[in-house]
Amino acid sequence: HRRPDLAITDIRGNVDTRLRKALEPGGIYDAVVLAAAGLERLGRLDVVTQLLSLDDMLPAPGQAALAAQCRDEAESRALLEPVNDSATAIAVTAERAFLAGLGGGCSLPIAAYATVEDDGLWLHGRVTAPDGTEQIDVHRSGAATVVDARAVGNDLAREALDRGVKRLLELIA
Repeated sequence: HRRPDLAITDIRGNVDTRLRKALEPGGIYDAVVLAAAGLERLGRLDVVTQLLSLDDMLPAPGQAALAAQCRDEAESRALLEPVNDSATAIAVTAERAFLAGLGGGCSLPIAAYATVEDDGLWLHGRVTAPDGTEQIDVHRSGAATVVDARAVGNDLAREALDRGVKRLLELIA
């Protein structure tokens, strides 16, 4: 959306494969956008030449959040409770509710970024037309609880749909 002069293409492979393709002398890629959190986990921040601001690029919902799945029983949940970060859980709940409220796996670029600060939740959602010609940004805040996070995400999705995302979805259907 911000750089209509760029040709955006898909790139396949794991992180090492993508980096090799990007750094290949005379290769077809001038740059590759990867999640900094993933590169940090892999100890590959040495290849980062620029960090994109949240104004330029919001992450996909739930990006960089790690999850552990367990049986839905008290003993299993109790074992995992010490590694649960409640602020991350609340933020990811809001982001995923926004995505679900838009219809989830549609082929539109959907981004969401939530933060929890001072017992408040702030959610920024963004949907961009596949060709980048149109972008819709929406914001909402609420209480920092899982229940409120779901409501904030759902409400923000409805606002985005009302502000034009519904029309964008119809264009690709």
